[in-house]
Amino acid sequence: MENNNSYNSFSLVTFIWKWRKWLLILCAATIVVSAICSLFIKPKYKSTAVIYGPRTNSVAKILLNEENYNERLDIKAYAIEEETEQMMQLLNAREIKDSLIKRFNLAEHYDIDPNSKGWYSKILKSMNGDISIKRTDFGAIAISVTDNDPQMACDMTNSILSLLDTVKNHTEHERAVAAYNALCRQLDSITKIVKRVEDSIKICMEHGVFDVEVQSERVMQQYAIAVAQGNNAAMERLAKEQEKLAVWGPRLEALHNDQYNFIKYQSLCKQKMLDARLDMENSMPVKFVVERPIVADKKCYPKRSLIVMISTISVLILSIIVLLMIEKIEIKPSDKNQNTAE
Repeated sequence: MENNNSYNSFSLVTFIWKWRKWLLILCAATIVVSAICSLFIKPKYKSTAVIYGPRTNSVAKILLNEENYNERLDIKAYAIEEETEQMMQLLNAREIKDSLIKRFNLAEHYDIDPNSKGWYSKILKSMNGDISIKRTDFGAIAISVTDNDPQMACDMTNSILSLLDTVKNHTEHERAVAAYNALCRQLDSITKIVKRVEDSIKICMEHGVFDVEVQSERVMQQYAIAVAQGNNAAMERLAKEQEKLAVWGPRLEALHNDQYNFIKYQSLCKQKMLDARLDMENSMPVKFVVERPIVADKKCYPKRSLIVMISTISVLILSIIVLLMIEKIEIKPSDKNQNTAE
């Protein structure tokens, strides 16, 4: 019974003190072994770039905006949450990753056989582990690349920055070309319509109808004079003029309205086409670079002190658990013998 009470009141501090020599030996051995093992881990270096996205990249909107001030169209305006998320999606685009794989021969760099099964997935997995694209607390985008070669880490980060311009400008150029071609077709169509309206107006003029309002007013004045004078021949001639105006006048007015609307739309198409052409033939940087990457002069991984500390603490805890189990196993048989003797 005394042993049982002694075990129940067993102090962890007393237990550790009892095994202090063994625990110290294990901790010392762990420190030495973990420190030696950490020397065999290849160090990695990190290069980081910090960028902001612009609110818009449309050259026409930025340079040809004649309306009231709009922050979104300011060439110096930084992106907000929506544009930042779009830029992060572009940075994770497969086109950028494929370009990096070819440009830096990452299959050889990661020691992956391009003829092996699933080699592309292995490269992407390695790249995802080495490339980090995150938002900062201030709404910017931090692009970090870690690699065993500090120069390569810096070069890959710079390449991502340049490829971002390439991918975004390529995507927007395709849309600008499509918009320009659509506007060209629309302008050609509206130009043909305007030409048909002008031909119809010309036909009305060939029938002697030029300005319905003015001509009608004059015909009515002359008709009134002819009636007052009793000039029947003039009355008949003016009556025919009135009939002609009644037939062709409404057509001419409708054609003039159509001509005004179509020419206005034609002018808008020309303006939009010039804007699309400006966007198609020119491009602007798609980012504000706040911090450019540099070649790291200090490794970021591994942290040998952290490895040694975690290894030592883990071994210490595991050793205490094992010793507690051994102590408990040794006590149980003695308790059983004591109960049998009683």
